[in-house]
Amino acid sequence: MSHIQSLWAATANAHQTRVKLEGSITTDVIIIGGGYTGLSTAYHLARQHVNCVVLEQQQVGWGASGRNGGMVLTGYKSSMYDIAKKLGKDAARELLAISVDGINVVADIVAKHGIACSLANCGNFDAAYKPAHFDALKKNQEYMLKHFNYETHIVEKKDLKQELDSPLYHGGLVDPHSYSFHPLNYALGLADAAESLGAVIYDETPALSIQKVGQQFIVKTPSGQVSAMHLVMGTNGYTTELCKQLAVSVMPIGSYIVATERLPRATVERLIPNDRMVADTKNFLYYFRRTPDDRILLGGRVDFAGMESPALYNTVHGNLLEVFPELKDRKIEYRWGGLLGFTLDFFPHIGQLEDGTHFALGYCGHGASISSLMGKLIAQNVIDPLREKNQLERIPLKRIPLHGQRAIVLNLVSKYYHLLDKLF
Repeated sequence: MSHIQSLWAATANAHQTRVKLEGSITTDVIIIGGGYTGLSTAYHLARQHVNCVVLEQQQVGWGASGRNGGMVLTGYKSSMYDIAKKLGKDAARELLAISVDGINVVADIVAKHGIACSLANCGNFDAAYKPAHFDALKKNQEYMLKHFNYETHIVEKKDLKQELDSPLYHGGLVDPHSYSFHPLNYALGLADAAESLGAVIYDETPALSIQKVGQQFIVKTPSGQVSAMHLVMGTNGYTTELCKQLAVSVMPIGSYIVATERLPRATVERLIPNDRMVADTKNFLYYFRRTPDDRILLGGRVDFAGMESPALYNTVHGNLLEVFPELKDRKIEYRWGGLLGFTLDFFPHIGQLEDGTHFALGYCGHGASISSLMGKLIAQNVIDPLREKNQLERIPLKRIPLHGQRAIVLNLVSKYYHLLDKLF
């Protein structure tokens, strides 16, 4: 199956189609999932001369890694102020540093291998949807500067056009440490880099079953099987009952994107003057940006069923016009979507299951940066199981209550967060 018809697929670098697995092979590490997590794991294992095989059910970067908004951001779903209240200042400080490390891993790989993915240190802008949200951003900015010496800056509503020409918002916060990139081109380049070091990647090779026989994992595919001492699950929002313990701990949520026709350079420079990655402060947030070819891209989580439809994309187009009403006569040339992985506590998680399976998932919309770091950490855990774990690795993964009644859970969550957006 080819990549979905997104803007990123239409502007992807030339790339190879990899073969399917045929027959039985043995390796050191089996990696299920050819997105950032799995590819980064393969890359960092191969750098240490560990044999590994990646099994991707479609093509490298086919899932969220090739469909996201291309926003390589610091932080997590929750603010650092809220994280510090929950876990303490020291833990929050370490978690912030870990998120910055994620960006550094991406930048280092891109630089080392010359990956052409439009990586740029543009920073991001958190747009305050309500005055109370602006107050919360200001509190977070002051807290991070005082306790973490982490510099961001506040933009008052009267100065908003310095960052964003939209009537919808009440000021915001600039974090200059974030990046942007072409997400699919990064995935493709990361795969090439992993292969250049000795990793083996198979496309169109879904994992059908997993068995543990003695100390060996055996993964069967439609035309073969792989045996190895170690297994890595890197499937995030596309995690299935193939690994039940992970499937009940991550909630797939649909996120959908539209991109305009190419606009005059003067228009996009006025709408988002500093080329920031932008997200607003609603629970059902909008995220938007300029693209390298002068379009405006906007995405949002507007459907929990994961089913695309013309009505759904009309809603996302309406969201775009809320932010930028002047684009009402501009064509929408690309529409696409996919699944994010959310956890109960809104943190990404990494670790091992009782049978020894390594995993990382639950990026909650921040996977473009931290997933590459997760792959590096998984590789380290395979090589050195006794290494000291960081704060993020010590947060336990929890089962999502009523996971079997997914539709009921999602409907309740949707009503709750829509109510919060209206009230607060």
